[in-house]
Amino acid sequence: MDGIFDLNTAQEFLDSICRIIKRYKSSVAKEIEYLLYVIMGLNHLREWIAPGYNPKNTPKNPGEVFYQDIWDNKSFQIINSICNGTKHLAKMDLTTSSEYGIPFDDWPEVDAVRIFDLGPPSNYFVDGQNIIEIIDEAVNFYETKWFKGKL
Repeated sequence: MDGIFDLNTAQEFLDSICRIIKRYKSSVAKEIEYLLYVIMGLNHLREWIAPGYNPKNTPKNPGEVFYQDIWDNKSFQIINSICNGTKHLAKMDLTTSSEYGIPFDDWPEVDAVRIFDLGPPSNYFVDGQNIIEIIDEAVNFYETKWFKGKL
């Protein structure tokens, strides 16, 4: 695989995703752009691990086995559903919601606020669970089941 721009390996892609997760977590106002990058990145990272693999086929190498294994991870399934729901603007079996309440003086970028009366979102949820918990679980799965020992 040749990579894209200056990302050449699955590890570099994961590192990029993790940098954005860190920025997302450290900001009081949660930016949807960061969140969508993380969700789409985590969903497609398995394709960097097993490029060109069709999950209908029997896995023939460790990357393809991992591609199948991550599907059994509940957090990954949620991320996959949100990613595909975003990509296709499709109805999901998940309920997503946003939390607000950041004081006006703490707004980092007024132009980025989509609902001025509510202010910027302070958290995003899926079926009542903070999305960051779901993301952390998926990252942990990638790190422990694939990248551990590959650094």
